[in-house]
Amino acid sequence: MTAKPAQLSVVAAGKRYLEVTRPYNVALERFEKAANSGASVATLQARARAVAAANLTESRQLRAIAWPTKVATQIRALATADAAARPHWLRVAAADSVSAMAKHVRLASAEGGKAPAAEIRRLLGLPKYDEKDYS
Repeated sequence: MTAKPAQLSVVAAGKRYLEVTRPYNVALERFEKAANSGASVATLQARARAVAAANLTESRQLRAIAWPTKVATQIRALATADAAARPHWLRVAAADSVSAMAKHVRLASAEGGKAPAAEIRRLLGLPKYDEKDYS
């Protein structure tokens, strides 16, 4: 029988949350910058694959950590939002035009769950999300 991991303190959870979410946030910002700069479809496809991979890693890590009770519900909601957004990012990666990509990016964003992330940051005493921290 495997021992259950110890629940993180709020301070440790804040640090861990930023570590877990950073790669996905970086991948999202890299995709956004490429899209805004008129990057090629091939570049956007590669960036979308990176977003989908980072999304999967984030979701798995969020579910594996023993978070403080005060954020456990929001963490589960964020992991669920990640899972809902992932298929759309895979469709972005498979799309053969910028217009097709844009449709799936909108759908991924709608599923992406910004509300749980903002609430998690507030509950853990972290600063609000600033895209400059990830670009």
